[in-house]
Amino acid sequence: MTQYETMTRTPVHRLILRLCGPTVISMLTTNLYNLADTYFVSQMGISASGATGIVFSLMSIIQAAGFMLGQGSGVNVSRLLGRQRLEDASRFASTGFFLALAAGGVLAVAGLAFLTPLIRFLGSTETILPWAKHYGRYILLAAPFMASSCVLNNLLRYEGRALLAMCGLGFGAFLNIVLDPLLIFGLDMGIDGAGLATALSQCVSFGILLYMFLSGKTQCRLSPGRITRSLEDLLCILKNGMPSLARQGLNSISTTLINRQGHQHCPAYLQLPDLPDDWHWPGDAAGGRVQLQRR
Repeated sequence: MTQYETMTRTPVHRLILRLCGPTVISMLTTNLYNLADTYFVSQMGISASGATGIVFSLMSIIQAAGFMLGQGSGVNVSRLLGRQRLEDASRFASTGFFLALAAGGVLAVAGLAFLTPLIRFLGSTETILPWAKHYGRYILLAAPFMASSCVLNNLLRYEGRALLAMCGLGFGAFLNIVLDPLLIFGLDMGIDGAGLATALSQCVSFGILLYMFLSGKTQCRLSPGRITRSLEDLLCILKNGMPSLARQGLNSISTTLINRQGHQHCPAYLQLPDLPDDWHWPGDAAGGRVQLQRR
């Protein structure tokens, strides 16, 4: 039975049950990156742990762009595949994919150019700032792959191949869990190791998802020549993707507001006292269990 026959002839209740499990797991997998990084980075100190919370807002912005284009193009792909208009479906798929690559590239360039004010805007304190900049730099370098992976994931789900989407994202999350302790502690890279692990895992996940399209496992075909030149098509993608952008955007905004509000009301015991010239704080000055040391 072809994929078209599977999607059109399978009873709806059976189709929902078949697709909902991998879809839910795929959506949860996007949060495993931050959870794994937070767990391992937290062992380096409070400031390092705070950096993962700051950069989580940045990752949400990148994912918002990807999900918007993925949902916007995927809705049209699903409808067109149902009408067996494969070339038109490939046109929308290619447009969403390459727009996500471009949007991720713009976010990467702009973010790296204004990294310090961006991290401060997302709610970083001066203590957390150096950690967040090191971590966020790797996330921005992987932004094109992260955004376009969201599109590929959505396209696979709209084709009815949710299991393939889950495998691509799941392997990336598993790789991140393996690379985090190896790079952070094994190679003594610190928070740079956490950022590099996430960036490499996102790139590997992107490669797996893209391979599924290039190897002919999907109905849609991706190529620059299939990018639409119709303003109507572009507006249709943006219109269908706006609800997803709003959802992810609100997630990023709420996280940023919590970070900024929390730091404004930082308790007094986290303030650094004046110290004699021959004493200093060894590293993590954000508070917590910090011991004084003599120079």
